[in-house]
Amino acid sequence: MGRAPRLLLVDAIPDHVISYSRAFADEGYFVDVAATAGDGLTAARHQLPNCIVIDVRLPDRSGWELCRELKQDSMTRDIPVVVLTPDTTREHVLESARSLCTAWMAQPSQADDLLRAIEHVLAQPGSEPRNAEEAVLGATVCPACDSDRVRATLRVSPVQYYACHACGHGWRVEAL
Repeated sequence: MGRAPRLLLVDAIPDHVISYSRAFADEGYFVDVAATAGDGLTAARHQLPNCIVIDVRLPDRSGWELCRELKQDSMTRDIPVVVLTPDTTREHVLESARSLCTAWMAQPSQADDLLRAIEHVLAQPGSEPRNAEEAVLGATVCPACDSDRVRATLRVSPVQYYACHACGHGWRVEAL
């Protein structure tokens, strides 16, 4: 039996940290947590996790900046990075490409959706997306065609909109 995957969660929002780290641990992942970009960089270098999840809203610098630092560091450049962002604007698509994150996902996200996104990222052959569109993860299945080629688009208050790349279907999901 192999070693359980190690995740590093870099997030300063206590509710997210509790929800995500509990879900990760329940699925058998070892979880390390950092609340700042500086602590995240140090933890990544020491722990060498299988995947790093970063919220863009960190107190000392943005998650995008941390991702760029990780990708420029020879010790951490090959570790897949998932960035959590409250925004799905064109600027964030471009920022994801500039930061070389493996994927980014609209937040707030359900812990189960984030877990599926991490599993998807860990199953990919490289640590960078082939293009900016592939970096966007909604981590759900299309209700029209059952494809997993789905991405989160706009989020308005409790409503998250999704679009399927396979069939073009769009839909909304209301948070409970």
